[in-house]
Amino acid sequence: MEQRLKKLIATSLISVLTLSTTSALAATSTPTPKPTAKTSAKPTAEASTKATKKPAAKKKPVKKKVVKKKKKKLPPLQPVLCFGKNWPPSGFTQNGEVFAKIPTATQLQCESSDNYSPSKVTLRADLQKCDEFACGAVAVASETGCTWWEVKSTFEQIDLKTGKIEATLGTLRTVSQRTKPKAIQSIMLISEIKHRDAEGKVLNNIKASGLEVSCHHDAAPDLTIRNFFKSN
Repeated sequence: MEQRLKKLIATSLISVLTLSTTSALAATSTPTPKPTAKTSAKPTAEASTKATKKPAAKKKPVKKKVVKKKKKKLPPLQPVLCFGKNWPPSGFTQNGEVFAKIPTATQLQCESSDNYSPSKVTLRADLQKCDEFACGAVAVASETGCTWWEVKSTFEQIDLKTGKIEATLGTLRTVSQRTKPKAIQSIMLISEIKHRDAEGKVLNNIKASGLEVSCHHDAAPDLTIRNFFKSN
């Protein structure tokens, strides 16, 4: 069953986030004297004894006992809570099982700083793209989880003084990865509209509005390309 959160309030202005290795031992023998015919014979040679020096015994190296250091157990990693820990989440609009809200810049920065969540790699990459292109954002969650998400939006140019719409620039369809039950995910809506003037200054007169958020439970499509923009 597919639940859709249609026409979610999305009037926040677009802002750019820059989350800018063996020796041998030889002994001489004692010579033996030979006797003569005389009884009082003197030995023709004197016995001599050559003493051999024995090499000093080598001391065996004393092996030091290796003391194994006990590894300290680190406390388990705590989840990064950018939207609070309560459920249902505060400040979200609900339609059936689906919850959604426009995240603040602080909440987006908080989510992108979560280095222990692989799912945040996509968010950090998308935030860098928003330095060049006009973007919107929506935070989504589901009571039962979703196999993939779909967000449709319209990009408009507005008068900063009056807030009135000057022109509709195009429409965008964004698809995003799965979420577990009660897990919040921020999705960046990336248009193909460059929002810097000739001097490189960001133009803050573009907004994403009319957001339609859908939680899908069927097989996810190819998510290699996640944003499909159609200009007017």
